[in-house]
Amino acid sequence: MKVFDTLTKSKISIRPLDKIIRIFVCGPTLYDKCHIGHARIFILIDLIIRLLESRNFVPHVIVNVTDIDPKINENNINPDFLFKEFIDDLNRLGISDLLFAKTTDYVKQARDLIEILIKRNLAYSVNGNVYLDTSKFKTYGLLSHLSKKDLEDQRYDIDINKRNSTDIFLWNTGDYFGSEYKDKFLGDGTPWWHMQDTAVAMFHFNGNYDMHVGGIDLCYPHHEIILSNLIALSRKQKPVKSWVHVGILDVGNAKMSKSSGNAIYIRELLKKYDVNTLRLYFYSNDYKELINFKFSELKKFDRINDVIRNIVFTSADNYENEKHHDINHNGNNAKESDTIKKFKGYIEDDLDTPNALKLFLNIVKQPDKMNDAKKMMEIFGLKY
Repeated sequence: MKVFDTLTKSKISIRPLDKIIRIFVCGPTLYDKCHIGHARIFILIDLIIRLLESRNFVPHVIVNVTDIDPKINENNINPDFLFKEFIDDLNRLGISDLLFAKTTDYVKQARDLIEILIKRNLAYSVNGNVYLDTSKFKTYGLLSHLSKKDLEDQRYDIDINKRNSTDIFLWNTGDYFGSEYKDKFLGDGTPWWHMQDTAVAMFHFNGNYDMHVGGIDLCYPHHEIILSNLIALSRKQKPVKSWVHVGILDVGNAKMSKSSGNAIYIRELLKKYDVNTLRLYFYSNDYKELINFKFSELKKFDRINDVIRNIVFTSADNYENEKHHDINHNGNNAKESDTIKKFKGYIEDDLDTPNALKLFLNIVKQPDKMNDAKKMMEIFGLKY
């Protein structure tokens, strides 16, 4: 399987010797319900899991869930309630086989890692806050492909006492937003979100894994800082094999968000549309590209979904006969047909779902190909 790696701007082959694929997913911050931008990412993750399992790989997927954030306190949110809502949304999407890591459970790990960075002279404390010293990393900026000037023009964690304008919070003692952890060495404060994710990645994967997946809007500074943290802590120049970034989902040419008032929530959308429709819609797009969401496009795939459902329903008997024939003549471990090989080949080539979908929509219309169509549905996560 090959995926596009943002760091090298090339396709990276993912094939570990131990058959275990280690994947870290930047999940939601628990200050609002999940919208369809989140759904796009998790439907892609589900597709990756299904494909890998069909090849007898073992996906080990950790989803980082942020429950330490100023927005949670500002909005008087109960993050545990929203976490349950998030799990419920994933169930509605037909997604399982994920392990979740809430950042409040990894504060000790974050504190310990920050101490290590300070002792290695890669982080420093000023005015009570701890910053990563980005000048110590020659690779800083390579993931986001920003020039030195571009980096200096970015404004995050502003403090005139920082050593470098690009240095970023690891531990915050200056702001209180409902969560504060006592620490004699660092000072009473809170691990900042870059270090929260780093702690999860170090705890579960020792900082070395195959894929880090998240929205392209997280590339800088979030993923850039995580990469620097992992390089420092794992002492490897490429601790993550591939950085997989999913395109933004806009509504009306504006990024979808609660603050913009244009968020389309998963649970609300699925009251009107079948989950298959949403999957088909996302599969018709390159995962890396921006989607300007339009209900007219979704309705088109809703009609396609109805056509597929009718075909599957009317050909159920033929499929059972074909499946029985396939087992009797080829054994329980029947070889994959050329059609399935082609279908998987598309997905294994940087998750090329548009071409895989075109092939599926052609095959499902052929009565004698229903066995292949069913196998495609399984990988696509379509249920009829």
